[in-house]
This record gives sequence, structure tokens and C-alpha cells, in this order.
Amino acid sequence: MYKQYINGKLVDGQGEIVRILDPSDNTVITELATASEKQCEEALEAAQAAFKPWAKTPVGTRVEWLLKLNSAIMDEKEEIAEILSVESGKPYATAMDDLVMFDEFIQYYAEEGKRMDGTTVYSPNKSYGELYHAIERRPMGVVVAHIAWNYPVAMMALKIGPAMVAGDPLIVKPASDTPLSTLYIGTICEKIGLPAGVINFVSGPPSTVARVLNTSRIPRMITLIGSCETGRRAMAEASSTSIKRFSLELGGNAPVIVMPDSDVDYVVANTIGMKVSNAGQICTNYNRIYVHEDIYEEFLKKVEEGLKEVKLGCKHDEGYVMGPMISRNARDRMLELIDEAVAGGATLICGGTVPEEKQDGNYITPALLRDVREEMRVCKEEIFGPIISVQPFKELDDALAKAIDTEYGLASYFYGHDARDIAKAFEVLESGDVYINGAGGGPHTPHIGIKQSGLGCDQSRWSMEEYFDLKRISLIP
Repeated sequence: MYKQYINGKLVDGQGEIVRILDPSDNTVITELATASEKQCEEALEAAQAAFKPWAKTPVGTRVEWLLKLNSAIMDEKEEIAEILSVESGKPYATAMDDLVMFDEFIQYYAEEGKRMDGTTVYSPNKSYGELYHAIERRPMGVVVAHIAWNYPVAMMALKIGPAMVAGDPLIVKPASDTPLSTLYIGTICEKIGLPAGVINFVSGPPSTVARVLNTSRIPRMITLIGSCETGRRAMAEASSTSIKRFSLELGGNAPVIVMPDSDVDYVVANTIGMKVSNAGQICTNYNRIYVHEDIYEEFLKKVEEGLKEVKLGCKHDEGYVMGPMISRNARDRMLELIDEAVAGGATLICGGTVPEEKQDGNYITPALLRDVREEMRVCKEEIFGPIISVQPFKELDDALAKAIDTEYGLASYFYGHDARDIAKAFEVLESGDVYINGAGGGPHTPHIGIKQSGLGCDQSRWSMEEYFDLKRISLIP
């Protein structure tokens, strides 16, 4: 059922056979024939061959193809959500959110792509008309996109959208844990007759597929959503053979500061929502929660009460459902983080257990830890799971100092309504995204990683600019 999509055709994988597991019970969904090294090279060559004709295609036509693909995907969104729900462990409703975001991102890029313009520049030592400079944006070349497993469909739109509109053919490598929903979209590409080589999907072990794609001299850009370790490895591989551009969204360690004038019920609801959604496996998720001492006990009590409403489940289970973690190793790491925190003096108020009736899957109940300290792994490392780690603070300056004491810089959160506190937080916090009182973003806002959390950004016009080269003409009439 699941094939590689190379040069406009669905083909059987000729590489290693891997088992794709259902995280809810670790049963085998399918045995997938992955792409071989030769097939990865064929995908690169197909994208390279497609570049010149695709780049010469009018942007309006490229946008029409993007919207045609999006429409075909939306026609089959229920099927794709079912596949994604099974391979990722997400409840169906959460999996459908991926498709909703896919549509939103594609619609944005389709519109914004038609407005990507150039500019003219004057020479300060020349009179008007003596010398003209014009700068245009032009298609860059082949893009290799590595997609993370936690939101594989939505994240794919962040790469397909700008690349197709810019005139850049691309090769998409889905995550090894969740390749099926991505590969299914390859069947849709073939069905609509997408021009050959414009998009290619190749899946398989990073040691084979990612290595071949990264080390090739064909790609002009490597774009990736994943861990810092994965980003460093991709940069090292890619730069070993040629100069390439990078756009990387990597790990995070998001601090959350909760001031005494915040709406505690609102903060609690947001905290639980973040940690239950996708089992907390979100790169911008709350990691270190600093709550002012005046509302500390109230906050903890209300979080504990709120967690009682959460049920463990998957697929079409009803209620406030949290699914399993992506793998047994990921779940076991949560248990280790909790045990080490408790051994170091933190208190586990609730959760952090594996239900007897769900031993076969990768489930863990959402955990609430109080009185954590900065030296604990739950503060030093990205949790990436359903652990709510909380500590009190008295002075805002102390909380801010702790908040920025990390090598990561993806997202930060602040709850409070004093304008002076908000201004100070925005100036001091060291992250690409700063969210105040639960405000969110969207396709039109850049999602930015700084420090060790990435290069460039996803979403928005600023992301689209990364997919173009600049070309200048200087003219004496």
C-alpha cells in the first residue's frame, strides 16, 4: 500500500524493510520497504532535472498546482487522519488538527507567494536616472526537507508550500516513526499528475536516506524540524560536500513565568492543554514553569484537579483524551526524569504512572512535579512529554535569570498584566517566540529558533524568503 514517490511515480522501496508500530499497543501496522541509496539518488536527480522547467513556470501556475494538491489532500483528509492517528498514537481529533493546519499553511503560501517581489536601490552619489539597481528574488534550486514525527502532515506544508511557490523542487524525508501519512500524500501527487520531480518522497533509516540526501551536492538548501543533535548532524553531513543553505527548527526548553496578577484558572487550563495535547510532544511546550509564591499552592491544586479530567486513549476514544507517547523509549525516559527529580527533592503530586490495563502501549499518566530545581534534568533537558514541572519564585528578576539560563531559545511564555513586567520580560527573555498571556501565532507570523534552537524560521513571509536567491542588475542607461 505504501510506496516511495520518485520522479512523479509510485515505486516499491528497494531498501531495508522496517516495521511501523502503533504506539497505542505496539502492534505492527505494516512492514515498509524503504528507499535504497540508489533510489535516494534518483530522487535527487529527478528534482534537479525538474528545477529549470519548474523555475520557468509562471508563479501563478505553480500556485495553481499547489492549490490543486491541497484540494486533493483535503478531499481525503479523513483517510489521512486515520493513518496518522494509528502511526503516531494521536487521538483522531488531534490527528485531524494536522490536516487543518496543513490547509491553513498552504492557503497562506499560495496567497503570499504571489506577492514575493523585489526592489530598486538608489546610488547616493548619483542623480536620478544616471544609475539603476534592481534586485529580484529568483528560484534557488533543490530543497531537501526532513520532517519530524510529532506533526508530520502540518510540518510538511511548511516546506512544500514555500518551495513549490518559489520554484524549488524538493525531496521530503518523513520521520522514521511516522512515514505512512506522508507517503500516502505521494499517492495523491501521482493521482493529480503533479509534474515529475517537483516533489519526491523517500523514507527510511537516517543512516541511509538522510545521509545520502544531506551529502549530495545537488541540494541548495537543507531544511529540518527535529532535535538539536539531528540538526548538527545534518549540517555536518551537508557541509562536507558543498556550500548549502540551512533552515532549522530544533529543540527547545521553554520557560513559563506566572505572575500573581494572572488569571490562574486560565493559566491552569493552558498548561494542562499544552501537556495533554499530543502527549506533550511539542517542541514549543512548557518545560520549566515558574509560579509566583503568592499563587503557587493555588496553581498546583487546580492543576491536580484538572488532570483528573484527562483520560488515556487513542483513535476515536471520546472525552478529554491523551494518547500514548511515540515509543517505549520515549515513555521510559519520562519515568527516568520523574524518578531523578523525586530523588533530588521534588515531589510527585500525581501521575507519572503506567496503567496496568495499558501496559502494551506507550502510555503514561500526565505527571505534576512540584519544587523542582534548576540542576534537575527536567529543567536542563527538553522534556518533550506530559510532565508538568513547577517551582516557586518571589522576584521577577530571579525568574527571568533562570528562564534564560539555557542553550535553547525557541519559545518563552509569560502570564501577567502589568505593562512594565511584560516589557521587561520581552526584553530579557532569549527566545525567537515570546508568548504573552496565551497569545498564539499563525501562518503569517514567523516561528523562530535562536541560540541552539535553530536557524531561520518557519511560517510567514520571512520563511518564504529563505527559498529564493537574490539577483541584482545594475544599469547605466
